[in-house]
Amino acid sequence: MKKLFTLLILGLVFAPLSYAQTEFPPVSIAEGTYLGETIPLRDFPTVDEFSGTTEDATEINIMRTAGNTTQMTSPTNGDPLMQTEPTYRQAGPPIENFDGIAISESGGFIPPDPSGAVGPNHYVVAVNVSIKIFDKAGTLLAGPTNLGAYIGGGNGDPIIIYDRLADRYFLSQFRISTNSLIIGVSTSPDPTDTYHLYNFPLTSFPDYPHYSIWPEAYFLTANKSGQTTYALERDVMLAGGASPQIMGFPLPGVVRNPATVFSPEPAHLLGEQFPADVPGYIVYLQDDAWNGIDDDHLKIWEIDIDWDTNSSISTPVEIPIAAFDSFFFPFGSGDVAQPGTGQRIDNIGGVISYMANYRSFPSHNSFIINFNVDIGSTISGIRWIELRNTGVGPWSLYQEGTWSIADGDGRFMGSNSIDEEGNIALAYNVGSAATRAGIRYTGRLESDPLGQMTMTETSIVESNGVQSNTNRFGDYAQMTLDIDNRTFWHTAEYFPNNNFWTTRIASFKFIDDNTDDVGVYNFVTPGLVGPYTNSETVEVSLFNFGTDTQSNFDVELIVDGTSVATETYTGTLAPGSSDTFTFAQTIDISNPGQVYVVEASTDLSGDEYTPNDGFSKSYSSDPLSIDDNNFTERQLLVYPISNKVYEINYSTNFDFGAISYRVMNVLGQTVANGQLTNSANGYKATVDMNTNSNGVYIVEISNGSQKASKKILVR
Repeated sequence: MKKLFTLLILGLVFAPLSYAQTEFPPVSIAEGTYLGETIPLRDFPTVDEFSGTTEDATEINIMRTAGNTTQMTSPTNGDPLMQTEPTYRQAGPPIENFDGIAISESGGFIPPDPSGAVGPNHYVVAVNVSIKIFDKAGTLLAGPTNLGAYIGGGNGDPIIIYDRLADRYFLSQFRISTNSLIIGVSTSPDPTDTYHLYNFPLTSFPDYPHYSIWPEAYFLTANKSGQTTYALERDVMLAGGASPQIMGFPLPGVVRNPATVFSPEPAHLLGEQFPADVPGYIVYLQDDAWNGIDDDHLKIWEIDIDWDTNSSISTPVEIPIAAFDSFFFPFGSGDVAQPGTGQRIDNIGGVISYMANYRSFPSHNSFIINFNVDIGSTISGIRWIELRNTGVGPWSLYQEGTWSIADGDGRFMGSNSIDEEGNIALAYNVGSAATRAGIRYTGRLESDPLGQMTMTETSIVESNGVQSNTNRFGDYAQMTLDIDNRTFWHTAEYFPNNNFWTTRIASFKFIDDNTDDVGVYNFVTPGLVGPYTNSETVEVSLFNFGTDTQSNFDVELIVDGTSVATETYTGTLAPGSSDTFTFAQTIDISNPGQVYVVEASTDLSGDEYTPNDGFSKSYSSDPLSIDDNNFTERQLLVYPISNKVYEINYSTNFDFGAISYRVMNVLGQTVANGQLTNSANGYKATVDMNTNSNGVYIVEISNGSQKASKKILVR
């Protein structure tokens, strides 16, 4: 059995880089604030329908410079890598293909900033400022919900990620009033359930925040002054800890794009495998049209995280690439022409497009990025790049190309990914004065000629309208990868009617599924937080990656390399579905200070792809403090769940005994009272304020010796 990865719940310590680089410490170390646990997202009110068009919508502004580049640039005669070789493989139609969120469900905002992520059983999509949750067949399960209201005050730039290593969902928006980021991490694998909420105030407004999942941190980059790159203490956030650290880093030697948003990208982990001691990576393009840049290249920084002692960021490695021009038009005028209108729409040039995906293979690691380039006549193509390294060694260019077709259409707003066999997918928008902005994809197999996309360009959806009143479009799209490690899921914007945007969700793959293929993809128990006992129940999540229904196969349990049980799953696992399996055998992981590596793996006779059979996780029995034994206001949340009905939620793992609540008006008069009941993660109660007038009230909880309170606005 192959050990796929090790995730330390506590005390992650990484060795120094394997090659010499100058290192710089973080320039800021602070803590986020735990805001508490939300009510289930599925129970939150849905949004009121917005009946207008983009002409009536509220613009989400971002901090961009309406400027130009300042010096002559190369290339001067189009892009040197523009693909001229014809495609010769049939990509095949999308597997799933359905609308996500329309402007009518968003509250009326432009641009949508579509973000979405696929997990084992769900697809979660968000826009400015709404969220929906679907099953993987496109059936709506929750929403549309106002994301800002749900997380307590977010204003825009949503990001949704599925944390593959923890089987959790991550969501975020910025909050303008406090220059902060509000982040939610799901408390279970079900994204329609509750979330741990965190507030991370920063020194200046964090525009255009982009995140990634990494073993020891959530990494973040933002378009802001001062430090722009951060690491968030992932294990504490997953556990609902009170004060996760946030470290801010400089980007030594970087030259910012003078004409647009500043958007380096953090590497995002695909799959479950990664090298020991792997640092985080940040990548950014450097255009020779910018002052201080002599030749077009990429810069890559390494971030070494140790939450207990010293963390650092390296000086950048510079990787020469073929010449490119990343500038199109000054911001505010748009970049891509449309039929029947003089209004151009944005293509968001001069940035690394979201996401920058990393995958580890037995022989190497791949880092996949893309960005818009001018292929001539201010028409956009997409420069796509695969970098490779071995272990934690230096990166080098493996292949690059510029994707477009000589049809006069621009291709822009790309997002790309790489599957378990090294095949690369690229999805993007297409548009020109002759073509309304649609969504399409292409790709290549790992064995194809380097630098070429070989899959026929395939349509996800074509627009039936244009946008004539504003340039704002995007500002990004997002491709994620299914846990089967071969199905790509993409979301982006299009126009079903004039001045009316909608997002689209589609999935596709380039390789066929195996017939017989099952595996363990995570642990349900033991949980994320110690201390643990000498008789822990082990429950694992199973997935059928194949096309045949499976039953009666063995599942093996291993602790620190020693097999402790082999038991039989007797349920029925349909293709593309998940289930859980609980071992009768318990395990002892109780010794304080010891790290236990727990593994589980399926043993299906005739399994055609064994690398996805097993999953491992490391546990330490040292407790991670979620809260102390004192009441704190940050753990008390009061949320509306319907018209003037509120849920009082106090998140804690401590037994405070009986807790009562009372609701007071501003004169101190009690208008409602009652008892909180125990829940899985603390105490809860529901209070109906329909008999009270609108206004400010104070909710106070007490166990007789301690109190905490929160103000609410009833309306």
